[in-house]
Amino acid sequence: MGSPALVIAGAGSGKTRTLTAKISYLIDKGFDPERILAITFTNKAADEMKSRLVRITGLARTRFPWVRTYHSACLQILKAHYALLGFSATPQIYQPHQQEKIVKEILIQHNFDKKHTRPVLYQISLAKNSADPYGYFRLNPTCAFLIDMAEIYTRYETILKERTAVDFDNILLLTRDLLRDQKAVREAYKERFAFVLVDEYQDTNDLQEQLTGLLTANGNLFCVGDDWQAIYSFRGSNVNHFLAFEKSYPGAKLFRLEQNFRSVDEIVQVANRVIAQNETRMDKTCFSNKKGGVVELHSFPNEGDEARWVASKVGVLHRSGIPYDKLAVLYRTKFCSLSFEQTFRAAHIPYKMMGGKGFFERKEIMDLVSYLSLAQFEKDDVSLERVINTPKRGVGPGTLKKFAALRMDGMSLLDALRLAISNKILSAKLYDGLKAFVTLIDDIKCMTPDQAIRETIVRTRYMEHLQEYAKGDSRDITARQENIDQLIYSASQKATLQDFLEEATLFREDKEEEPEEDTGGVRLSTIHASKGLEYHTVFVIGCEEKLFPHWKSMDYTADMEEERRLMYVSMTRAERCLYLSSVSFRRGQYNPPSRFLGEIEGYLQQ
Repeated sequence: MGSPALVIAGAGSGKTRTLTAKISYLIDKGFDPERILAITFTNKAADEMKSRLVRITGLARTRFPWVRTYHSACLQILKAHYALLGFSATPQIYQPHQQEKIVKEILIQHNFDKKHTRPVLYQISLAKNSADPYGYFRLNPTCAFLIDMAEIYTRYETILKERTAVDFDNILLLTRDLLRDQKAVREAYKERFAFVLVDEYQDTNDLQEQLTGLLTANGNLFCVGDDWQAIYSFRGSNVNHFLAFEKSYPGAKLFRLEQNFRSVDEIVQVANRVIAQNETRMDKTCFSNKKGGVVELHSFPNEGDEARWVASKVGVLHRSGIPYDKLAVLYRTKFCSLSFEQTFRAAHIPYKMMGGKGFFERKEIMDLVSYLSLAQFEKDDVSLERVINTPKRGVGPGTLKKFAALRMDGMSLLDALRLAISNKILSAKLYDGLKAFVTLIDDIKCMTPDQAIRETIVRTRYMEHLQEYAKGDSRDITARQENIDQLIYSASQKATLQDFLEEATLFREDKEEEPEEDTGGVRLSTIHASKGLEYHTVFVIGCEEKLFPHWKSMDYTADMEEERRLMYVSMTRAERCLYLSSVSFRRGQYNPPSRFLGEIEGYLQQ
């Protein structure tokens, strides 16, 4: 019987290094690396951990098959046991646009405004990650848009099941159901995983916590995280799992990593001063052996003056040898970026917006992936509706309704289209284009993913479609071509359409990771999107009451404590210089300086 362990790791203290060192130690002690489950929160982090393990242990990457995210690990389990969950084949994983299409249709059928589609999906996601969807709906009635969420949810899940599909959150929820309800399966995985390790444990939600417990045997659990950096409650994360670790796992041992190797001590001590105001936290005494940093508070009349001062300071730092991409402007709310975008453009300072649209959410990528998805999953009506007229083939909503009317029980839209073609009930204008469309879908089924994409581009004359879509904007066309080139390269790394489509879905977990295609420019980022990153100099702007802390959080202690953790995260992104600023009038409205500034102002004046 092992002892569950929680490592309480401060910012910049080397959490990933701790996890990899633990895995290396376990291997030295005789544990089989194939039997170690190590959970990270992004695919990028999992890949980096595997690379470190290869360097440390000298073993091949293939020896670490279970260094994965929760979703990636659960997907492997789901694929192996889908029949026990009532599926006739490996389920398709629906992308956000496919989920939206289903919910929109359900809302229309129930005479609800389709503008509620995204809020409804958000509530469905929170419900699933609570580990008790119907219980969540009972406790959180959505009076804001007057919808019976339990009824909508039931219909949504029914449609997914009929289409042999799951959504992103179902990967976890259905795996939980499988492990909870099927004792033989649960015991088999407990036997398989001799040790379970979890990174960023403070960010786990109720469902992930249940999965961790169901997969852990003999107390062999090792978790690493920092409750001071728990900032994702809006996604369903529950920091109480971290805080109650000793109660949840009797006999648990706690360890503290308190030395910050990233930031100078001046920054560490000021950040400590802020987080110390939170009552609900694990105690630790963070410090750094680095000295000589800068921490300054500044106030300005308005946001224009604030942006111009930051631009001036950026210029000074850059001329002193600091690269633009080692400088960051962080803000609580996205609208704050506008004055900086305008000022930086006027000053010819390059900048990069962080946390933008994910790669697989771009039009050209969604189009081409939809062709592949339809080839792999013939019941994917949403993908068919997206691409049947992309590029244009003269198929409008009326034609689609005619196809839908041909469907019999269990028949997909693609089946109905085949029926229309074979019975020659299409007009001559539509017949040739749709016959070529169906032939293309059939032809690419057995191709490798990269071959299938190239074939689709050529046979549909997709690049001509993009030229028309971009209306001659050469920069836009070039950017889209580069995205397609990257898609083809990524696809070439996978042997089958199913493998590639699974990767495309799991890529969602890395959405807020730093983009790789452009390294130049000052980073403009929300604080949420900056977590895990580090910069020489950080400007935390917009430090005003009702903005940071946000007005929605000011009535609840728990929410206010998360706002303070957000401030802590923003401050500890800085290695050497930290500037915090407020303005008297933002968008013409007066707000006093943030209480967080008041918590450190006296300390800085000592």
